[in-house]
Amino acid sequence: MGVLEVVNITIQERAFAFRSEYDISTPDRNYYARKKLFSIRAKVELMTGEDRVVATIRSLSFFRSRYDFELSDGNVYRFRCEKFWKGVYACEGNEERYHLYQHKGLRYSIFQDDRQIAAITKNRLVVGKGNRYEIQLNDDANVAIVICLALTINTSQDDDDHSTVTIDFGNIGPEDRKFDESWEPS
Repeated sequence: MGVLEVVNITIQERAFAFRSEYDISTPDRNYYARKKLFSIRAKVELMTGEDRVVATIRSLSFFRSRYDFELSDGNVYRFRCEKFWKGVYACEGNEERYHLYQHKGLRYSIFQDDRQIAAITKNRLVVGKGNRYEIQLNDDANVAIVICLALTINTSQDDDDHSTVTIDFGNIGPEDRKFDESWEPS
């Protein structure tokens, strides 16, 4: 098995867009995502720069705690909240299982089975809707799933407050597991 390298992904929500729109950059290609207008339940499409749909994220409940990720290859992943107060989410599909953990402040980690594959950091100062997620992940991680997880974090926390400038303090409540400061993609 070769040495894995870190992959950096940036998800930037457009600050003053009429609907939620995101510019996503990875080392290999750029993506774009947008939330459907006038939808009671959230629906976000993840597309390549050539407008090819890579995945569709659909909300399955009004409380935004359950989503389906429908990938272009036909696979469907189910995302759900496992522990609301501690910010633990599970995502399962195609015989794979992911866990997303919300940590104190503005950090998240993603595990595939029992191995951490990604770490996410969100910006504290938000201009307009301009949430920004910086993601580090292993080069063997499923990029589409990791992007869908980050977009779902943003979609589920979207309060439609389009203030000019806000300060996000992140999670101040309990956490299921502490953020591993020593973690590095391996």
